[in-house]
Amino acid sequence: MRIRTAGRVCLVAVLVCLSACNPTLECGTWAFNGTPQSHPDVFPLTSAFTFTPANCGQSCTCSKDVMTQMTWVYDFDEHTNLYAGSGDAGRATADGWNIDRVDGAGYGYYGLQNDGVTFYSGWNTPGSNGTPNTLFDAPGGWPNNTWFAAVDVATCFQSDTCNNRILGYYYWSWTIDSSGNASEFITAPAWKDLDAEFQSALAAWNAWAPGSGSEDDGFPGDPVLPHAVNFPTLTDL
Repeated sequence: MRIRTAGRVCLVAVLVCLSACNPTLECGTWAFNGTPQSHPDVFPLTSAFTFTPANCGQSCTCSKDVMTQMTWVYDFDEHTNLYAGSGDAGRATADGWNIDRVDGAGYGYYGLQNDGVTFYSGWNTPGSNGTPNTLFDAPGGWPNNTWFAAVDVATCFQSDTCNNRILGYYYWSWTIDSSGNASEFITAPAWKDLDAEFQSALAAWNAWAPGSGSEDDGFPGDPVLPHAVNFPTLTDL
């Protein structure tokens, strides 16, 4: 892959953090599986988190934990960030990260339908203490010389004691070279600064949501929302 100046800076920062940066909170274990495919490029994957509160010295019972995903895509030929859907650029952080959603999804939780209750099982199956919360994704269709990165954030969505608490963070990435060959890059529990970047992405979503316009996710029976819905305050457990 031809990596220009901006890309070199990002790459060096990632590699340094893998060896030297402090880890983010991890109140459980991650199981990441997937293999990038080329021509056309696509990366079908699963990202699963099993909440084990004792791993971080806690005793919370979470009846439903789910994923939120933020993504960062960089075109090394054009020296710019790329975005998958409408509104993505308008809710991106200064560094180009944004909360990932499909067009029409009014909630930023990955796979949450516009009824505010149901998670589409093809995108996210919620978990609980000892039961995996699994995200399904298959990003693809990006141009050559692209770097795609994501951070999956497991959050307690339903609990009497630890609602809206973040349980863990995971970083995964892949690249597409000048010939269109796709390769896995780095997949690992995330490191400090990415948690701060996630808070910036939440703030950017919340600033964008009230003016997003109507959101229709296309699922039968789901309401058409007048605009996207703000995240509550999410903090580490």
